[in-house]
Amino acid sequence: MRKVNRLPQPESLKNYSGQWTKELMDEIKKQGSYAKVDESFKNKYRQQDVKETLEKMYRRHCCYCEAVVGTSSYGRIEHLKPKSLPPFYQFAFEWDNLHWCCEICNTSYKKANWDFQYPILDPSQDDIPKHLSLNLATGEYEPRNNSKRAQTTIKHTGINRETLVKARRKIIIRFLKDYKAHQKCGGETTFCNEWMLLKEDMDYPSLYDALIHAVNLGTG
Repeated sequence: MRKVNRLPQPESLKNYSGQWTKELMDEIKKQGSYAKVDESFKNKYRQQDVKETLEKMYRRHCCYCEAVVGTSSYGRIEHLKPKSLPPFYQFAFEWDNLHWCCEICNTSYKKANWDFQYPILDPSQDDIPKHLSLNLATGEYEPRNNSKRAQTTIKHTGINRETLVKARRKIIIRFLKDYKAHQKCGGETTFCNEWMLLKEDMDYPSLYDALIHAVNLGTG
C-alpha cells in the first residue's frame, strides 16, 4: 500500500454527482432502506472516465495490495467509506471516496468493513509510511509505532494474506540474489536504477522501493 496523489475529478462526477446523490437519497427514503433501492440508483459512479482516471491515479495497481489490476483479476471502483453503510450513503458518488481496487481485495476482504474509531488508511490522503512498513524478512506489512489505523487496514484489506506474503517473499529473495550478483561486478547502482524504472510495470511497486532503499543503506 502506498500514497498516491488524487487526480482532478472526472467530468461525469463533476456534472452529475450532486444529482445522482439526491436521487439516491430520495429513493432510499421512498423505499425505506438502502437494500430495497434498485441498483440503477446506486451504481452511476461506474462511468468510463471515472474508471480511467482511477486506473491512471493508481498506475493500474490495486490501492490496497498493489497487484497490477487486469492481469490476474478484474478492477473494481472501491468505496473506501462503504456506500452501503447508513452514514456513507451520500458518499456513493463522492470523488474523494473512490479508489481503484482488485477484485480479491474488494469483494473477498474489504467489502463493507469499517472501523469508526480507527478507520482504514486512505492512500490519497494519509501518509502511508507513517503507519505501515514492509518487513523484508517476512514479506508482511507491519504497523509502525503501533498505529491502530494500520492494524485496521491490515485486517480489513487482507494485505497480509498468505498468497500475497508468499509472492512478496519470492520477489525479495530473487531481488537480493540478483543484487548481490551485480554487486560482485560493480553493477549494483545500474541494477537499482533499472528496477526503479521498471517497478511501475510490476506487482507491488512499493516493495521494490523498500528493497532498493534497503540495499542502498547497506542493509540488504
